[in-house]
Amino acid sequence: MLLGKKCLAAFCDFVPCDGCIDEEIIPEKKFHPYVQSGKIIRIESEFRDINKKSLRYVCFSLPDSEWRGHSYIYIRKHLHQKIISYTDSIDELLGHLLDYSQNDIDDFLKQ
Repeated sequence: MLLGKKCLAAFCDFVPCDGCIDEEIIPEKKFHPYVQSGKIIRIESEFRDINKKSLRYVCFSLPDSEWRGHSYIYIRKHLHQKIISYTDSIDELLGHLLDYSQNDIDDFLKQ
């Protein structure tokens, strides 16, 4: 991200009873110095899925791409809550928000 090759990184996991998600799943410490300096923006949302399980999404974006993180979380929340249905078009949109190339997205969709 700091090299400008990618605008957004997104992480998610179910929230355990103690509220602490492992650093290997959501690398808060790795991003912390860049968030503190303002080079990267941190966006978080916690919500319940249709099974009442609590999910935490954390996105890290470049300052001019913060909208990508908000959009990504909005779509994921609506998917988990079954407000919208999962389709190839949704996968493509999420891929674009994450700044993947069209070729990478097409390859993913073929799987």
